[in-house]
Amino acid sequence: MPHKADVIILGAGIVGCSIAYALSKRGHNTLNVDALPAAGYGSTSHSSAVIRPIYSHITSCAVAHESRFIWKEWEKFIDAEDERGYAKYTECGGLVLVKDDDFGPYQASLDAMSAVGVSFDILDETHLRKYYPGIALDSFGPPKRLGDKDFGEVTKGSITSAILVPAAGYVSDPQLASHNLQIAAEKRGGEFVFNQKVVKIEYANGEVKGVCLQNGERIDANIVVNATGPHSKGINQLAGIDLKINTQAVKHEVVYLESPTSHFSKTEKFIVDFDAGIYTRPDGKDILIGSADPECDAIDTVDPDNYDPGFTEQWTVQAYRTAQRFPDLGISNTARGTVGIYDVSEDWIPIYDQSELSGFYVAMGTSGNQFKNAPLIGEIMAQIIEQEGKNGGHDTNPAELYLPHIDKRVSLAFFSRNRELQSTS
Repeated sequence: MPHKADVIILGAGIVGCSIAYALSKRGHNTLNVDALPAAGYGSTSHSSAVIRPIYSHITSCAVAHESRFIWKEWEKFIDAEDERGYAKYTECGGLVLVKDDDFGPYQASLDAMSAVGVSFDILDETHLRKYYPGIALDSFGPPKRLGDKDFGEVTKGSITSAILVPAAGYVSDPQLASHNLQIAAEKRGGEFVFNQKVVKIEYANGEVKGVCLQNGERIDANIVVNATGPHSKGINQLAGIDLKINTQAVKHEVVYLESPTSHFSKTEKFIVDFDAGIYTRPDGKDILIGSADPECDAIDTVDPDNYDPGFTEQWTVQAYRTAQRFPDLGISNTARGTVGIYDVSEDWIPIYDQSELSGFYVAMGTSGNQFKNAPLIGEIMAQIIEQEGKNGGHDTNPAELYLPHIDKRVSLAFFSRNRELQSTS
């Protein structure tokens, strides 16, 4: 184990590995330290890995759309031989269902996509039924819990249209994507240590000095990046910092159900359905079902070191909500899927920033939705890190990132720890 590095990156999920790759390409001697046994073994492995530019803020939309171009050429981007193969991006396109032709809730997203250059179409009911012959276009919203006496009852209005975004899809194996980035970083000199928990952040005179591990070893570094996902808040406490924007570890359940034979016969697009409170995407012969986090569902905040990883009623409610939209969907008596925890910020936008402790940086609050931006998270953090000492640093003169595929430049102040909370959709 090395006793010194230019940059210590705490965490080796998709975020930590992306940071390692970006910095090692720039010539930094990087070391990732993770308490788990392999890259992408924690929150990343539970990701639904949906790649979509449908955001109400131009910066979020732009970064996601630029990342999609890189996912399309992932093996070239990695530029390293991985004996396990490479994560595959499938561009299936995505649909957002719209009730009663009310595009008001989506107008900010439509405006952002137009500004970024993301093409989209509006489908009517006839086209929706061509894609999904078995779809029920009744309204069941707002979403309800299973115990509600009106659960499953048709409400006023109906699904009359959908926003179709062709430039969207999903990645087949999130954990493999993390391993690809690890291999790419190692090719450029990056090192990784697994099964080691950080127990202390060393700092003095307002500057970070390194970290101490559970095995008693100390590793010195002038730059430490906190990319520990659900454990990020605890790591910040070790560093003696407290951010303005709160984050919390939240449990999420994803359902796998065998799809009806006809379900994907016409299309394999993912669907975002706020009326039912779910999103779905294809996963081989299965439908993968996640929650759109409707207001009726309590946020399941957990202790990342002590929580129940089993399925709950949430699995059942997500399955039943989907069956409202697709009545021929069979629901198994045995729960299949995945249960993960995510580091969720108050406004669901990540915090990519420096901190009040010089040399200590954070890449946290990624909220389970930042997998899509994995190709660029490292670049974002590298720009912020290399801005220190230039023109007053990132706080005074925010770093920027140029997105060559879409020919746009974005200010990374959008991800600031000191930002005002954003309204997101």
